[in-house]
Amino acid sequence: MIVLNTDKGLVTITNWADVVERPGFSSSLNPAEHTLKAILGRYVFHERILCGLSDCHTPHGKGYVVSTVSGRETNIGQDCGKRYFGVDFETMTRKFERDVTEKENREKLASFALQVDGLRAKIADLRAQPRGANWVHRQLQPLLDSSKGCPSALIRRISAMVKTRNALLTTQREATAQEIEDMEARQGRGVSRPQYIDEPLAEVVGLEALYPENDLRRLLVIELEESLRRFDDEDIDAMGHETLRRWARWVGTVEATLEAATAAIEHGRRLLTRENLQPFLQVLRDADDVARFNKYLKAL
Repeated sequence: MIVLNTDKGLVTITNWADVVERPGFSSSLNPAEHTLKAILGRYVFHERILCGLSDCHTPHGKGYVVSTVSGRETNIGQDCGKRYFGVDFETMTRKFERDVTEKENREKLASFALQVDGLRAKIADLRAQPRGANWVHRQLQPLLDSSKGCPSALIRRISAMVKTRNALLTTQREATAQEIEDMEARQGRGVSRPQYIDEPLAEVVGLEALYPENDLRRLLVIELEESLRRFDDEDIDAMGHETLRRWARWVGTVEATLEAATAAIEHGRRLLTRENLQPFLQVLRDADDVARFNKYLKAL
């Protein structure tokens, strides 16, 4: 692939013959007779091509198209450029790469700007659809904050499961005499009493909805909606190099953020059903806690 930086913007071509046929191009330029003026383009090929300097002609797959003060053009690899043109070549290479990056990022943002209305519509739909992001986020809050209605004992149990990323809900019971004997036989020594055994109650589906990375407010409101409002205030043509780089990097994350939000909504829908959450009633010991959690379940 060949990328040329022209007055009309970045031009990508695939045929090396299009470079060789440019007016003033030489495939055998004497570097002693010419002064470097500018880097015109860069190229990367699977097959190797010859360096355009008359005393080199080393085959290489990656290099630059350059122009000289006399108006002649040729192609050289990175090593030849440093060896024959020194600091000037390195300075021009950095400027060319920076200019190309800026143009690529500016074009990327200009293209993205045309998609903003559609992106906002997708976000609005994800939030407002039946049992969508707004509903999921609202219904998850009582499972995270005891001031929202659910008992603290339940929230502590769920928090522990989220922390360990273990969706298996268990309850403890005291081991029987036979079970303790079996433990001692397996371990080859006596064990203290009493001993307790964890018994599985249920596999809680959709627990991922409570993982930090699936926070729908962060995904849809902070990372997308708030960023879009800031993007609206920007002038793409007036952006500097760092601002272009930062926004281009963000644009590259938008699709993945939408996909993460969509998956988080689905996790929430699976988690937030009475049948799925009812097993937690078996680990609540206080009657008031049971009543509070039942009230929450009935509202789902």
